[in-house]
Amino acid sequence: MLRVLVLSLPFVFFMGLACHGGDVGNDSDLVGGSCRDSRDCVERCVEGGDFPGGTCTVECRDDRDCPAGTWCVSKAGGVCLLECYVDEDCRGGYECKNTDREGTGGRIEVCIQ
Repeated sequence: MLRVLVLSLPFVFFMGLACHGGDVGNDSDLVGGSCRDSRDCVERCVEGGDFPGGTCTVECRDDRDCPAGTWCVSKAGGVCLLECYVDEDCRGGYECKNTDREGTGGRIEVCIQ
């Protein structure tokens, strides 16, 4: 019985992520989707200024804290934002801009206003 429980834990964990939009993107409640407040997101909603319509995000100290497809940038105390190559990669109202990185220095292209 204990063995079945231990073997099923990873499955339960990953199913939990799937229920919360474990992927990132312009409609994700993890990183990239719009939000009115943090109840709309897995972790945090940042609003105003650089984030029109709000953006779901994850707090970070450097890129290792961010899900795949996102980078840790020096905005709102360090948040993960969607990587991009052209403006069309970003949702409406956002552009692909070169932004200061958090924790590692340098700059990176992310979806931001």
